[in-house]
Amino acid sequence: MFSSGIIPCEFNVVVLPDPVEEKTKGGLILSDETRERNKHSATKATLVALSPMAFDESIWPVGVAKPEPGARVLIAKHAGTFCDGADGQEYRIVKDKDVVALIEDEA
Repeated sequence: MFSSGIIPCEFNVVVLPDPVEEKTKGGLILSDETRERNKHSATKATLVALSPMAFDESIWPVGVAKPEPGARVLIAKHAGTFCDGADGQEYRIVKDKDVVALIEDEA
């Protein structure tokens, strides 16, 4: 499904953050500095890959499905590390605990 080429280790997951807006609703073009700041504080993303240790089943609630690649998630602001994937897109590697919520009806 995704060709990031990034395989997370330990309790990490790889997410593809939603693109940041380049214009305001009024049509003003945002500066590069503002777009960069907004990129680092973005919270909506698509789960791309997760390590086998992510979302440990021993503490995961019974009856609740673990997130899988393709799931829409909310991540903690400013969490993780940005890296370029093999496909040229910029991904974010975050700890599983930095995934703060699953977004329903957006997958």
